[in-house]
Amino acid sequence: MLIASQAQIQIPAKHQIPAVTTTELMMGRGDWGKAAAVGLGLLLLMSCSQEKPKADSCLSNVDSNALPQALERCNRVVAAHPKDAKPLNDRFILYTLLQNKTAACKDIRKAATLISQKGELYDDIEVRLDSCGTP
Repeated sequence: MLIASQAQIQIPAKHQIPAVTTTELMMGRGDWGKAAAVGLGLLLLMSCSQEKPKADSCLSNVDSNALPQALERCNRVVAAHPKDAKPLNDRFILYTLLQNKTAACKDIRKAATLISQKGELYDDIEVRLDSCGTP
């Protein structure tokens, strides 16, 4: 049977290491100016590298259990493409699934003013516009 006992060990002062934070160990003590500059540079680099979302990306990878998050992503797409009917048409679907008919119909009415060329998108917008009734 092994019995554990408590014992205090005293380390001589000349062998003790002063306590430092992980950041200090990684960045070097007292070198906060450089650390801040590196952090700011990385932040700027990340913001510059973010691409404008594609106009047809509103409904990509939509999870029915995460519709509010899909709507947030789609809001960014609509903001990035203010004169494109496709994101508004797609956001109509999300608003409809979230049972917000007022917002859905507002989007599809705006989409109808932006599209002039007949085709599949034009037909989709017309059908959805009919579902909204008169303004």
